[in-house]
Amino acid sequence: MADFKQAFKITILGNEGGYNPGIGEKETYMGIDRGANPTWSGWPVIDTVKTNNPGLSTSKINLLLSQNISLQSNIEKFYKVNYWDNVNLDNVKDQQLANNLFDCAVNQGEGTARRFMQISCNYVIASLKVAIKPLILDGKIGKLTLAVFNNLPPAKLNAEINAEREASYRSDKGYAAWGKIWEHRLKQYA
Repeated sequence: MADFKQAFKITILGNEGGYNPGIGEKETYMGIDRGANPTWSGWPVIDTVKTNNPGLSTSKINLLLSQNISLQSNIEKFYKVNYWDNVNLDNVKDQQLANNLFDCAVNQGEGTARRFMQISCNYVIASLKVAIKPLILDGKIGKLTLAVFNNLPPAKLNAEINAEREASYRSDKGYAAWGKIWEHRLKQYA
């Protein structure tokens, strides 16, 4: 079964980066957006570091925050509960598929990841012309979705997940500003 820590390393440590003071956008740390997650328990730690070190550069704030073991553990738990577990990725057999869906959940929303998981199954079922009943696109990742997903060819599923993600990115109003960064994320899963 898929390993959360591998996906976390690629998506959060590799793509989300460290502290962003929010110039022109909301403040973020390790991809956790203060506007979307104002009650996250890590913000008081970050606020204390900023208050105790006025005028400190972003790179030095990042260094101090990265050394806070409790904060780093908090971040892992946040992503495990809110993005990995919400898509039921512990029960996905293929690590690369789980990595891709975790990245999708973090960057495009866990509901989108669940939907793309089911859409990709139905597309692969149709393209292979196998005698499997298409999934109901309800966004619920239970035993049936997992059984179908885990028994279809991973490379075909991955290609379809990427196609869905790319189409979603291209239709997003932020594509002009963020498109190159979003497409770079997909290349990791091609």
